[in-house]
Amino acid sequence: MKKNFKAILGAFVLVLVLTSCASTPKKAAATLTKTDSRAFWRIDGTDKNGNPSTVYIQGTFHLGDERIFPLSDEVQQAFLNADRHAGEISTQGYIDLAAAGPQLNAPNKDGKLVTDYLTEEEKAFVQMAFGDNLAIVNPLEPWQIKTALAVLIYTNTGLSAEYGLDNNFVASLSQMGKQWDGLDELQVQLDIITFGDYDTQIRMLKDILKVFLNEKDAEELTKSTVDLYESYVNDDMKQMEKLLKVSNDKDEASDQLYIDYNRMVFRDRNEEWARDITNYLDEGGTTFIFAGCGHWLGEDSTFKFLKKMKTIK
Repeated sequence: MKKNFKAILGAFVLVLVLTSCASTPKKAAATLTKTDSRAFWRIDGTDKNGNPSTVYIQGTFHLGDERIFPLSDEVQQAFLNADRHAGEISTQGYIDLAAAGPQLNAPNKDGKLVTDYLTEEEKAFVQMAFGDNLAIVNPLEPWQIKTALAVLIYTNTGLSAEYGLDNNFVASLSQMGKQWDGLDELQVQLDIITFGDYDTQIRMLKDILKVFLNEKDAEELTKSTVDLYESYVNDDMKQMEKLLKVSNDKDEASDQLYIDYNRMVFRDRNEEWARDITNYLDEGGTTFIFAGCGHWLGEDSTFKFLKKMKTIK
């Protein structure tokens, strides 16, 4: 009888557990909406307690002009009233980046000079670009010179970081005395900037120099950047997605190096950002995210990862 009682009791407990599991409703996937505002999306879902939860996403362009201001009332209200904010780098990340400045700007520890690895034509261009400052930058890591030249490329477009939305949001939050989260750890950003060993960085520097030294390529790059920005200004996300794909395909077709680099810059980060957004929805309230528009478009976009994770429909 005791044995039968235990068996019956065990079965009863099992039924209770199964009934409980069956009656616990599965959390419904959130809804993604592209709003009428430029590169602005809204995700409406519920938190872990079943209460409404919203994540606003403002896709940004790191350069710009006066045409993207003022922002729509919808964006401004979402920004001002959000319970939390998140950019690509957190408040603390910016502080740590400033503190890391001396180390990042230190000369190569092995005493290498970048110009020793360049052709005479490449040296001449670098000399022209940096002038008297070449003696200062020459002992630095190749990525630093590559970054400086990339800035020069974008300067030719007539666009300015002064009008970049990221800088605008960071300045506004700082003035408001508010802190913000980072979708990336600072080290992730540093790994992208300093990607590769010395030889790899030299190869990437030479690729940029090839563009500068070929007038047709330089004009094409300037035009593609302007076209990309125009699609952003016009809120033409389909065109922007198409232009980004063409650019990435060209890079990846040239070298495995750029397949690995683009994976680090986009796919890997987008997958991690999808996890962050899922957590924000679970935490509840409203979250305002501002980050590069390219992360929200394409086959490996953050939205695609959110769909794979069943966070959004």
